[in-house]
Amino acid sequence: MITVRRAVMAAMLLFLCVMTTGCWNRIELNELAITSATGIDWDGRNWIVSYQVLIPAAISAGVGTTGGGTPQSPVIVYSTKGKSIREAMMHSYSESPRKLFYAHNRVVILSEEVARRGFNELLDVYFRNSGPRETVSMLVTPGKARRILEQFMQLQIIPGEGMKDIIMSEARNSSILPNIPVYQMAINLTSDAKSGVLPEIFISGKEDTSTLDSFTHTTIPSKLKLGRLAILQNDRMIGWMNRKQSLGVSFLRGEVKQTTIVVPCTDEEGHSGFDTLLIQRASTKLKAKLTEGKLGYTAQVHVAGALSESDCAQNLYKPDVIQKLESKGAQQIQTLLEGAWKQGQQMKADVFGAAEKAHRKYPKAWKQWSKDWNSVFAEAPLEKDVQFRITRMGLSNKSFQYLTDKDKKG
Repeated sequence: MITVRRAVMAAMLLFLCVMTTGCWNRIELNELAITSATGIDWDGRNWIVSYQVLIPAAISAGVGTTGGGTPQSPVIVYSTKGKSIREAMMHSYSESPRKLFYAHNRVVILSEEVARRGFNELLDVYFRNSGPRETVSMLVTPGKARRILEQFMQLQIIPGEGMKDIIMSEARNSSILPNIPVYQMAINLTSDAKSGVLPEIFISGKEDTSTLDSFTHTTIPSKLKLGRLAILQNDRMIGWMNRKQSLGVSFLRGEVKQTTIVVPCTDEEGHSGFDTLLIQRASTKLKAKLTEGKLGYTAQVHVAGALSESDCAQNLYKPDVIQKLESKGAQQIQTLLEGAWKQGQQMKADVFGAAEKAHRKYPKAWKQWSKDWNSVFAEAPLEKDVQFRITRMGLSNKSFQYLTDKDKKG
């Protein structure tokens, strides 16, 4: 009896092993269309979804050539239309022999028309379906999103990858524009302030670079470039901030990793010039406070940086010269903070996280403020406390202008 039971159990285990082996739901690579970038447009009645799809044969053969030496694009761009975004995506099966594969999608470009109309539908697609990934970076363009996808880039074979690299480099090295993935945008628009920001991408130049002929010269007629900061309220774009205001936003949000500011200087002879300060570390504490029952904020900013360029004849061994330089750097940052804060209040868009600070510190008062937070925020003053410390002067504590002027006098 025991032998029969063991035989039956062994047979069942063998059957289960056979049933669970193999790739029953596999999809071969040659059945997929790998998407590197997506564009979203609106024609007034329908969504237009554009796809930048890789051509593996062209990429493996080299930039713009196939095995026979014939010029060929490394990507192809095509669009589909539908009443909903998913319907537009489904229509891709009618014109593409391969299934769109979004796992390597790097950026999604929204036209300004879509951004001003609202794009809750797009966020819903990303969080409701398993294909598109929420780590995709979002950008806004003033024109059609498809036109951005049609542009080639210098130094990058795959334009979608290049656009992702640009925004990551911008956020890391200048901190003027942030990298906003889909999940971060969803968090921002569902926060207490219900506000968000997106970087702008546009075509700089008179002509486009949608053909490989543009790369037969050492210079190209135009290029993809990052620009302003789009301001959003309740999933709709309401306006722009310029790059100085955008840097102020980064300081107030505590997102400055590294950036450069330029301050005026005057040497001992009265000659004017500019000093360039490289900010290497920055931290910000934005605090809510009540003064006579009125809500206000204090921004405490601590900055450490280095002098990276000077064209004033100044002796940097002197403590008063260094103190003056630090003071001007602090004043420059205060100006950036004030400009960003005032623009945000004018637009009634709290993109600084001020709502969360007020909600956390004054939960009882928040119940009343939350009924019309945009108006409350628009009246909240900001006090600025910036501490700027120069930790390094470079290889020389005297400017080159100072040394040359001293030689002339000698």
